[in-house]
Amino acid sequence: MAYKIAVGTSDEINVDLKFGELTELHIYEADGENYSLSEIREIDLPEQENERSENHVANCSQKGCGNGGGCGGSSGISARVLAVSDCRCIVCTKVGFQAQKQLERKAISYFDVECTIDEALGKITNYYKRINRD
Repeated sequence: MAYKIAVGTSDEINVDLKFGELTELHIYEADGENYSLSEIREIDLPEQENERSENHVANCSQKGCGNGGGCGGSSGISARVLAVSDCRCIVCTKVGFQAQKQLERKAISYFDVECTIDEALGKITNYYKRINRD
Protein backbone atom coordinates (compact mmCIF):
# COMPACT_ATOMS: atom_id res chain seq x y z
CA MET A 1 0.00 0.00 0.00
CA ALA A 2 1.51 3.34 -1.06
CA TYR A 3 1.65 6.27 1.34
CA LYS A 4 3.26 9.72 1.56
CA ILE A 5 5.97 10.94 3.90
CA ALA A 6 6.62 14.68 4.32
CA VAL A 7 10.20 15.74 5.04
CA GLY A 8 11.57 19.03 6.36
CA THR A 9 14.82 19.74 4.52
CA SER A 10 16.69 22.80 3.33
CA ASP A 11 19.31 20.98 1.24
CA GLU A 12 17.45 17.91 -0.13
CA ILE A 13 20.00 15.66 1.62
CA ASN A 14 19.44 16.04 5.37
CA VAL A 15 16.43 16.31 7.67
CA ASP A 16 17.45 19.69 9.06
CA LEU A 17 14.35 21.84 9.68
CA LYS A 18 12.03 22.17 12.65
CA PHE A 19 8.28 21.95 11.98
CA GLY A 20 7.89 25.68 12.71
CA GLU A 21 10.59 26.58 10.16
CA LEU A 22 8.91 24.84 7.23
CA THR A 23 7.95 26.92 4.22
CA GLU A 24 7.95 23.95 1.85
CA LEU A 25 7.84 20.18 2.16
CA HIS A 26 9.51 17.42 0.23
CA ILE A 27 6.85 14.74 -0.25
CA TYR A 28 8.05 11.19 -0.80
CA GLU A 29 5.86 8.38 -2.08
CA ALA A 30 6.66 5.11 -0.32
CA ASP A 31 5.59 1.57 -1.16
CA GLY A 32 7.08 -1.19 0.92
CA GLU A 33 10.79 -0.47 1.29
CA ASN A 34 10.98 1.73 -1.80
CA TYR A 35 10.47 5.50 -1.81
CA SER A 36 10.94 8.37 -4.21
CA LEU A 37 10.44 12.12 -4.23
CA SER A 38 7.04 12.84 -5.71
CA GLU A 39 6.72 16.60 -5.19
CA ILE A 40 7.99 19.72 -3.45
CA ARG A 41 4.99 21.38 -1.84
CA GLU A 42 4.88 25.06 -0.88
CA ILE A 43 3.11 25.82 2.41
CA ASP A 44 0.54 28.61 2.19
CA LEU A 45 1.46 30.50 5.37
CA PRO A 46 -0.69 33.34 6.72
CA GLU A 47 0.77 36.87 6.37
CA GLN A 48 1.32 37.33 10.10
CA GLU A 49 3.49 34.20 10.13
CA ASN A 50 5.79 35.79 7.60
CA GLU A 51 5.87 39.12 9.46
CA ARG A 52 6.37 38.06 13.08
CA SER A 53 5.35 40.93 15.32
CA GLU A 54 8.04 41.61 17.93
CA ASN A 55 5.69 43.97 19.77
CA HIS A 56 3.06 41.27 20.04
CA VAL A 57 5.57 38.70 21.27
CA ALA A 58 6.93 41.11 23.87
CA ASN A 59 3.46 42.14 25.06
CA CYS A 60 1.65 38.81 24.79
CA SER A 61 0.57 37.45 28.15
CA GLN A 62 -1.67 34.70 26.81
CA LYS A 63 0.15 31.51 25.87
CA GLY A 64 -1.10 30.13 22.56
CA CYS A 65 -3.17 33.24 21.83
CA GLY A 66 -3.74 32.27 18.20
CA ASN A 67 -2.36 35.51 16.82
CA GLY A 68 0.36 33.73 14.87
CA GLY A 69 2.89 36.40 15.74
CA GLY A 70 5.45 33.89 16.91
CA CYS A 71 4.23 33.62 20.49
CA GLY A 72 2.73 30.18 20.16
CA GLY A 73 -0.16 31.23 17.94
CA SER A 74 -1.68 28.43 15.95
CA SER A 75 -2.31 29.91 12.48
CA GLY A 76 1.14 28.93 11.10
CA ILE A 77 0.89 25.52 12.75
CA SER A 78 -2.53 24.93 11.21
CA ALA A 79 -1.25 25.86 7.74
CA ARG A 80 1.63 23.40 8.09
CA VAL A 81 -0.64 20.63 9.38
CA LEU A 82 -3.04 21.24 6.49
CA ALA A 83 -0.10 20.93 4.07
CA VAL A 84 0.63 17.39 5.34
CA SER A 85 -2.99 16.26 5.72
CA ASP A 86 -2.63 13.64 2.97
CA CYS A 87 0.61 12.23 4.43
CA ARG A 88 1.03 9.28 6.76
CA CYS A 89 3.84 11.02 8.64
CA ILE A 90 6.18 13.98 8.77
CA VAL A 91 9.90 13.94 9.50
CA CYS A 92 11.57 17.04 11.02
CA THR A 93 14.28 17.84 13.54
CA LYS A 94 11.66 18.96 16.07
CA VAL A 95 7.86 19.07 16.26
CA GLY A 96 6.49 21.29 19.03
CA PHE A 97 3.70 20.40 21.43
CA GLN A 98 0.90 22.36 19.70
CA ALA A 99 1.81 20.89 16.32
CA GLN A 100 1.98 17.39 17.84
CA LYS A 101 -1.58 17.72 19.12
CA GLN A 102 -2.92 18.89 15.75
CA LEU A 103 -1.07 16.12 13.91
CA GLU A 104 -2.36 13.50 16.35
CA ARG A 105 -5.96 14.68 15.78
CA LYS A 106 -5.46 13.95 12.08
CA ALA A 107 -3.72 10.60 12.76
CA ILE A 108 -0.46 11.84 11.22
CA SER A 109 2.66 10.42 12.84
CA TYR A 110 5.70 12.62 13.41
CA PHE A 111 9.34 11.75 13.80
CA ASP A 112 11.94 14.07 15.37
CA VAL A 113 15.27 13.11 13.81
CA GLU A 114 18.57 14.64 12.71
CA CYS A 115 20.05 12.50 9.95
CA THR A 116 20.06 12.14 6.19
CA ILE A 117 16.78 11.80 4.35
CA ASP A 118 17.80 8.37 3.05
CA GLU A 119 18.55 7.13 6.57
CA ALA A 120 15.27 8.48 7.96
CA LEU A 121 13.12 7.15 5.11
CA GLY A 122 14.86 3.77 5.19
CA LYS A 123 14.06 3.34 8.88
CA ILE A 124 10.51 4.67 8.57
CA THR A 125 9.58 2.52 5.58
CA ASN A 126 11.04 -0.52 7.35
CA TYR A 127 9.04 0.33 10.47
CA TYR A 128 5.77 0.66 8.54
CA LYS A 129 6.49 -2.52 6.63
CA ARG A 130 6.82 -4.40 9.94
CA ILE A 131 3.73 -2.96 11.61
CA ASN A 132 1.60 -3.44 8.50
CA ARG A 133 2.55 -7.11 8.43
CA ASP A 134 1.34 -7.73 12.00
